[in-house]
Order: sequence, then structure tokens, then C-alpha cells
Amino acid sequence: MKSLELLAPAKNIEIGMSAINHGADAVYIGPSQFGARDAVGNSISDIEKLTKHAHRFHSKIFATMNTLMFDKELESAHKQAWSLYEAGVDALIIQDMGLLEMDLPPIPLHASTQTHNYHLEKVKFLEKVGFDRVVLARELSIKDIEEINKATNVELEAFVAGALCVSLSGQCYMSNNVGDRSANRGACGQPCRLPYDLVDNTGRKLANQKHLLSLKDLNMSDYVLPLARAGVKSFKIEGRLKDESYVKNQVGNFRKRIDFVLDKYGDEFVADSQGKTMLDFEPAIEKTYNRGFTTYFYEERNPEIVHFDTPKAIGDKVGKVKQIKANQYLIEMDEGKKLIPGDGLCFYDKHEQLQGMKVEHVDAEGWIKTSLVMGVRVGADIFRNHDHQFVKDLKSQKTQRKIESDIVMDWKDHTITLTIKDIYGNSYSDKYKEPFEVASNREKSEQNLTKGLKKSGNTIFLINNVTLPEGDLPFIPGGRLNQMRRDLIEAFENKRNSEYKQPPRLNTEIDHSYPFPQKIQKWDHHGNVLNKLARQFYAKHGITEIEEGFEGREDKSKLRLMTTKHCLRYQIGLCDEYETFVKAPEDVKFPLFLKSKNARYKLKFNCKECVMMIDDAPEED
Repeated sequence: MKSLELLAPAKNIEIGMSAINHGADAVYIGPSQFGARDAVGNSISDIEKLTKHAHRFHSKIFATMNTLMFDKELESAHKQAWSLYEAGVDALIIQDMGLLEMDLPPIPLHASTQTHNYHLEKVKFLEKVGFDRVVLARELSIKDIEEINKATNVELEAFVAGALCVSLSGQCYMSNNVGDRSANRGACGQPCRLPYDLVDNTGRKLANQKHLLSLKDLNMSDYVLPLARAGVKSFKIEGRLKDESYVKNQVGNFRKRIDFVLDKYGDEFVADSQGKTMLDFEPAIEKTYNRGFTTYFYEERNPEIVHFDTPKAIGDKVGKVKQIKANQYLIEMDEGKKLIPGDGLCFYDKHEQLQGMKVEHVDAEGWIKTSLVMGVRVGADIFRNHDHQFVKDLKSQKTQRKIESDIVMDWKDHTITLTIKDIYGNSYSDKYKEPFEVASNREKSEQNLTKGLKKSGNTIFLINNVTLPEGDLPFIPGGRLNQMRRDLIEAFENKRNSEYKQPPRLNTEIDHSYPFPQKIQKWDHHGNVLNKLARQFYAKHGITEIEEGFEGREDKSKLRLMTTKHCLRYQIGLCDEYETFVKAPEDVKFPLFLKSKNARYKLKFNCKECVMMIDDAPEED
């Protein structure tokens, strides 16, 4: 049967441990270098502590080394890869193909989504060159995933939640073009979240200062079963920059949904790690940071993938302003909604700009006093983007993850044997040869022994059943029984931990001459080649003429900066392939341009491939 893995992000060890405790089967985390998130590097010692905690539940830790590298960085990258292996990580997530020319540790290699895993033939290629897993492009449909699964043997990982990159992954150079901060080097400045004008070739504005490239957040909560049946093994939550509340909420949500599938379709799927998660809250992903939700292209193209008005989180609608006096508001609350001091609210002012305020007081009549803010109007919709009570509840540490186990006692020849066995078949026995007396009252002794052996405290075990010998029972003083139980559980956990082994790399039959799937005579900056080992790798696979990657070029002007499935021609009603949902503007003169204060981009449309391209266009063409 196929195992299903819930993969969670962690910007640090604390969030990583919290993700494991809330039910993650695996966590991905960045080391101090090459981790694709400059702001969240972690020391090798912290990552080692995280691996030891994760392995208690047979959960895994994946280290991200998914940035592009210059020649001078290759030696450091090689050393770091081995240090991570020695720290216990279970896989390396990489982008730069130069790493494949190195002697890497014998653990699985995952092809980052930054390797542009958008076509079946590319996934086949990655399997042939040694990857055990491929992180799929977010733009793929469930049907696409099913076709890839049928044609390959590599593990498939798919994003199911979190922020969406508007560009095809690994193919975005806009940030580096604007401000010298490279997404492929872990320092994206997110120009896609900025406001732009959309103008036609005459200079006519079709949109004024709108966030035209800002996508909503992905939410595939309702698609766990179809994704699993399509071939997805790993369900990945995006968010290595997110806080602990966000991670807890998302992990709790998908843990419940994956467990539902495991329970109902146990003949098809099994869990990927061990332990029962007992949440102390009801997950509600709309109550932590989000930009609104979309299923993107998992089913079919649809207009509900963008939020042109703001790139910020607006939360869920709670009501509408009914009356105003000074900085107090009477809000007609939606059914089931209630505000408390500490809640964060937002609304759109008459200029369609998002404004925020904080609830300071709520009186008996429902009047709400907030921090001083201008622009609130009667009739305005009010949204809550910070649910104070929910976030407060999330900060509690009452959620537990436990290994369900039983304890059996045997008493023969003055020797007590205690055996603990978990539901996964692991067991450990200890013997105590001591002159215990026979208990005078079996019923009372049975109660005391059962109660004493069931205590598991702050350990990872949950003792479901205690089986005692028939006939006479030993009288064991409470203090001695507690010590015996503690020793037994500690030894059992040590045994379980010592038996955990890092998974080996399974894909070892590497075809070093397998041709690269795209017929490329000369590769431009889209090849993302910045070092000699990457050139060496691609030469083996048929590509010998390679231009310098974008980050290594001196002249970065007038190049293609992005290719995206998000199409502004479709969004404004000018698509010839799909039924439009808005009235198209008349007499539009192509080409179209995006303009900001400091930049100008030319839009091109490949309707056969159903993609939009964005080129740097600093001057009139």
C-alpha cells in the first residue's frame, strides 16, 4: 500500500518541533547556507536536535539546499551536505544540478520545485539522473499528476497550501532585475505583490495601480483523496517564513483530513510516520494568515486565483458597518460572528485601499471602540484578519502526539517481567527479580498496578491497556512501581530511537547520458547555470552551449523575466480560448504593458501553451 506524507515547513527548530507534535510526517527546514530563504537559516546543531525529535515518531527531516550556486560556493555546499547527513537529515532538496556531479551523502535526493518540474518528460529526466522524489510544479492539474505518476516510478510531492509564486518556479527573474535580489538565490523581493498599471500600446490604462500579479493562497483541503489517487505521496504546506500559529493550524487541518482518508480507505493508503495526534483546538485555516484561497489549476482554469485589490491578508468577513460615532462603530454582525478586544479588523476605504484597525473595547450594545483610523463608512464590509482568541488558543501547548502501546506483566519464580509493545510491533521487556510479597487484596492490587503502569506523563507513549497475570499478584510499593515503569518506558524509547535508520537513496541506477528532454541547441538564462559543475552535468546530457544564468550576467536588461499560467488577457475578458467572465474593454491595442514607478514590462501571450510571458521593456520597442 502507498503511504501518505504530510510535509510541513519550519523556519526554526521551535516551529519544526511544533509541526512534528501536531502531526507532520516530515518537516523541511533550511540550513545556514543555500536554503532558498535567506532570512531563516538554521545551525547544523539545531537541525540535529530537530531530527532526533522527529525520529522518535519515525517522522523525517528534509534539508533545503535549493539555491543556485557560484563556483566559489561549491566546496561549502559539499561540506554542508555531508554535515546535514551526519546530523541525521533524511533527504536533501536541491535545485542546482551541479550538486549531482559531487559525491553526495547516501540519502534520497528531492528535486525542488525550482527545477521547473512542469512537464512529464522533465520528471522522467530527473528520475533518470538520480532523484528519488520530484516536487511538482504548482500549475499542474490533477490529471497531469496522474499521467506523470503512471509514466514514472519517482515519488511525487505536491503543494496543497500556502502562498503561490505567480511565475513557473525557477523561471522568475523579476526580483533580481528590479532590486538585485534573486529568488533562485533565496532572496526574492516579491515584486509580484506590488501595484501596477496595465496599459495598451497607445498608453491607455486598462487597470490603475492594481496588484495584477498577486495570487491568492493555495488551499487543497478538499482534495486529499483525489490527489492521493492521482499519485501524490507527499502533501506539502508552503510557509518557511510563517509563524508557529500558522504552521500549527495548517498541519492540524491537513492531519485531520489525511487521517480521514487513512481511516476510510485503509485498503489503499497507510500513514507515513507513527503516533496519534490529539489536537487541543479545531483547525480553521481561514483564521490565520491568508490572502484568500484558490485551488489554482488543479482542476481547470478559473478567474478566482488573484486578488487585484491587495496582496495582504484580509481574513474572513464578520459584518457590515451600521452606525458611526467618533472612533466607535456599530457593526451588524454576520451570523455566528463575535468580536472581542484584541481582534484585528480591516476594510476598504472609498479609494479601495485596505485600512486596518484594532478592537479595543466592545460594549453590551455591540458598539466597538477601535484604534483611531480614517475612512470607515456606513455600509462598509468589515473583515477580521487577526482572530485574537483563536491565536491565543493556538499558543497553548496542550496538543499531544503519542505512540499507542500496551504493557503486559508476568510474575514467575519471584521475577516480574514487564513488556511494553506499541501498535507498530515494536517491543521491549525488562525483568525485576525481587522478593515481592503476594498482595492480600487482588482487586485493590489490580487497580493500583493498572493505574500505576498506565501513567505515561510527558513521555511520547500512551498506554492503552495493561494486562496482569492471573492468580496471585505481587504487592509493589507505589514508588517502586513508578520507577519500574519509568525505566521500562525510557529503555523502550531508547531502543526505538536506536533502531531508526535514515532512508537510503533508492534511485542509484543513474543514466549519465540520458538526453535532456527539451531540444535545446543553445541555452539562455532560463537554464539557471552559474557554475562549472552544472555546465559539466548538462554537457553529459546533450547541452553544450549555455549562456550564463541571470544572476551571473552583467547586462540583465530586455530579457524574459517570467512565464506564468496566470493570464491578464483572460482576466480582463480578452481571451480567445476560454469563455470570459467580465466584459472586455473595447478597441484594445496590443501589445500590453505592466508599468510601475520604476519599471516597465511587456506582456506576450502563448495561447497554444496557455501561458503569459513578461519581458523587461525599459524603453519603447
